[in-house]
Amino acid sequence: MWDIVIFGAGAAGSVAAHVLARQGRNILFVDPLVEQSIKVGEALSGAALRTLRALRLPTPDQSGPHTPIGGNLSCWGSEELIATDFFHDLDGPGWRLDRICFDSALREAATASGAIFKRSRLAEIQRVRSSWRITLADREVILAAWVIDATGRNASLARCLGAWCIRDNRLIALYSIGQPSKKLSLNRTVIEAAPNGWWYAGLLPSGAAIVGLHFVPKSLKGVPYREFWSKAFEKTCYIKKIFQDVVFGPPLIARDASGGCLNSPNGDGWLACGDAALCFDPLSGQGILSAIYGGMTAGMTVHRMLSGDASAQSEYKLRLATIRRIYQSRCKSMYEGENRWPDSYFWLQMRQRTPLGN
Repeated sequence: MWDIVIFGAGAAGSVAAHVLARQGRNILFVDPLVEQSIKVGEALSGAALRTLRALRLPTPDQSGPHTPIGGNLSCWGSEELIATDFFHDLDGPGWRLDRICFDSALREAATASGAIFKRSRLAEIQRVRSSWRITLADREVILAAWVIDATGRNASLARCLGAWCIRDNRLIALYSIGQPSKKLSLNRTVIEAAPNGWWYAGLLPSGAAIVGLHFVPKSLKGVPYREFWSKAFEKTCYIKKIFQDVVFGPPLIARDASGGCLNSPNGDGWLACGDAALCFDPLSGQGILSAIYGGMTAGMTVHRMLSGDASAQSEYKLRLATIRRIYQSRCKSMYEGENRWPDSYFWLQMRQRTPLGN
């Protein structure tokens, strides 16, 4: 029987597997690893490097497939484009990741620490006395004392166990990837507020540009995604100038970008971490950092529980509730900092966010 089975082998799941394996736990982590050419959510803050180093996990550097981010260019709350630098931060610059390589490196670190990885997915799970009877997609049946949901925003394991997702204002992100027709030098992230949403853009380590519009679904009014994105792109002040020599391909990547949480992040013999437990509006810049920190915290919590520390569960729940309250307060403040379009449906919705504590 496994001590812990973790579903999900992204950043949160791999970090949890690594932490638990280093504590001598018998760990299986499971993920179907759906093939992707590009995985969005590629900006890593400098603060995350401290956690990675403390856990003896691989960190991005110039010798790898990742590139440093020198700072931001932001048009928010005024017509000006304001530059901020990261190089003077105590934690150093952020990094634009090749997410597929980064996630793979974390997964390899977890297996090097003793965790076993299996490419599969959950088919069925049942509570049998004080353990779990798990059937995988290939019909293999396994037993575990504990299970962890690190399946991302879908929270597929937690929902199987009766939990449900609470979402703040609905937010959709539409990302387009394009190739510059001539060399484009840009080591910053560009953020631009617009009447119908806000834009995020930068250069991936491959040299391709990634440009994303964040909006509420009602803004579409039946217009196809590509047409909506293209028309909004043409109305930007700075994004279209910076990326004027980029040829964007036809496929768009659409993602749920809403903030939210589970009604409860843990229960009898299980807990959720990463985006499965708490997910963030990308404006907060907390995505990958939260996944790494959440995986670490989940691993430590389950280790404590298996060691007989019954208080670990309630402390975990309280910690996540505190993180969510702080996030909601900061996110609300950021959206309230943009007042140029007082009658815009998008900005009215984002300023009238879910009340704190919900």
